[in-house]
Amino acid sequence: MAFLQKLAGHAEVGADLDVVEDYLFENEEVIQSFQFLRDSIVLTNLGIYTIDVQGLTGKKVEVKFFPKKAIKTISYESAGTMDLDVDIKIGVDHNPIILTNGGSMDVPISFKVPSSQADEAKQIVLLVKAHYLCSD
Repeated sequence: MAFLQKLAGHAEVGADLDVVEDYLFENEEVIQSFQFLRDSIVLTNLGIYTIDVQGLTGKKVEVKFFPKKAIKTISYESAGTMDLDVDIKIGVDHNPIILTNGGSMDVPISFKVPSSQADEAKQIVLLVKAHYLCSD
């Protein structure tokens, strides 16, 4: 059943940390992690890791780390009548995409959470605010 829930896009609190363990500093503590179908996000006291599993087999994995100082904003968009997902966007520096004119711009970390898990999505927002945006 858990696989079917992930297939439907349901977030699971407590992602598998095997992928990021090699990158964690000795003094780095995991605040919370969230697992989606294949991808996950890990919040630590030093910043945010995103884990993007790619390809059919899932053997190719991209791990990105955004330090606290790169995290600038967070937005929460509730689900609508036609759109059944909650959208969360975390504005960060140094996450560029290349534009067709050759320029570049930073894009937010963006993911969708089913509206049935709006409470988990709100938990992400509160954690990001408390640990990265409103802390000293």
